[in-house]
Amino acid sequence: MNQAFDKIFGNMELMKKISEKINAQMKDPKKTTFVAVCIAEFLSMYETDRLIIELAQQSIDIHNIVINQVLYPCSDCKMCKSRHKMQKKYLDQIIEMYEEEFHITVIPQQEDEVRGVEDLKKFAKLLMEPKKLPSIE
Repeated sequence: MNQAFDKIFGNMELMKKISEKINAQMKDPKKTTFVAVCIAEFLSMYETDRLIIELAQQSIDIHNIVINQVLYPCSDCKMCKSRHKMQKKYLDQIIEMYEEEFHITVIPQQEDEVRGVEDLKKFAKLLMEPKKLPSIE
C-alpha cells in the first residue's frame, strides 16, 4: 500500500515540476507571447478585453491584437455600408483602449476561406503589411 502512495506522490511531484516549468516559460516574454485575434463585434471584443486582463494579471506577455474579417465596403452596397458602420464602432473602441500599448492589425474580410500554403502566404502578407480602414459615410 505504501508503494502505491509513494508512486502516486512521486507522479504528483513530477507533475508539479512540469507545471512550474511550463508556468515559467509562459511568463518569459522571450519564449512566449500571445496574439489576440478577434472580429469587430461586441462579444468578440469583450472576450478579447477579458483575455488581455487575465493574461496581464498572470504576467503573461500580450502586445498584439489582430482584428480579422473586417469588411471593406464598396460604396454602392447598402448592407456593406451598414455592416462597416457597425464594425467601425467596435474597431474604434478597441483602438481607443489599446493603441498606445498594443500593435493592432486590421485584416479585411477575405473572399474565400484561407486554405493551403499559397492562401496562408497571402494572409501572412496581410499581417505584415496591414491595410488602413477606409472611412465610408
